[in-house]
Amino acid sequence: MSDPLDAATERTLVDWIETRVGAGDPAHARGYQGSVYLYEGHDHRLIVKVAPGRGAHGWLQRWMLRREFDVYGRLSGFAGSPRCHGLLRDRYLVLDYVDAASLRNAPLADPGTYFDTLLRYIKELHDRGVAHADLKRRANLLVIDGRLPCLVDYGAAVVRKPGFAPINHYLYRLAQRFDFNAWAKLKYDGRFEDMTAADRVYYHRTRIERVARALKRFYLKLKSRFAG
Repeated sequence: MSDPLDAATERTLVDWIETRVGAGDPAHARGYQGSVYLYEGHDHRLIVKVAPGRGAHGWLQRWMLRREFDVYGRLSGFAGSPRCHGLLRDRYLVLDYVDAASLRNAPLADPGTYFDTLLRYIKELHDRGVAHADLKRRANLLVIDGRLPCLVDYGAAVVRKPGFAPINHYLYRLAQRFDFNAWAKLKYDGRFEDMTAADRVYYHRTRIERVARALKRFYLKLKSRFAG
């Protein structure tokens, strides 16, 4: 479940974000799900993810935000992601602001603690029936105080359905494998020869990943040949 804001704060926040979007104010960040704004006021620091698009593109953005909101409904009490405060007007996803930097840019003061904690978070996600599926993107992992992870952006997540759902269950298992493989790749930064036996049990490349890697190698080979 989300942690809803009080009515007054919600009204203030909706007015604030609609004014910003209407005025074309620059967003704090942009992604495939839309724009991200930072709100500071009423003793809150909040991230607001906005789906401002129109037509088919806007519909797709709103659909992805609804999916992400549904995922947060399974993450109550989960320490590894921001707290969610609701999906306002069906297009404004409100999350706690996390004072952290992206793994893409932030140095790790304590890599051992970071990746041990990340593995524990991934396992807890899976216990809740959620697989992130896009942890290979360093932008989806934040670094808190140089040592703790925070997982964000669940737009590509797969939620396991109960009962008989063979296609969903296959995709969920595949997404679980993506999560563990991403963890191993990030921890060892591609140096798989350094991987311990204990960690190797988490790394099994899928057929999709093997094909993607082969295509990437082929592309780079062609690129270097024509560049030379």
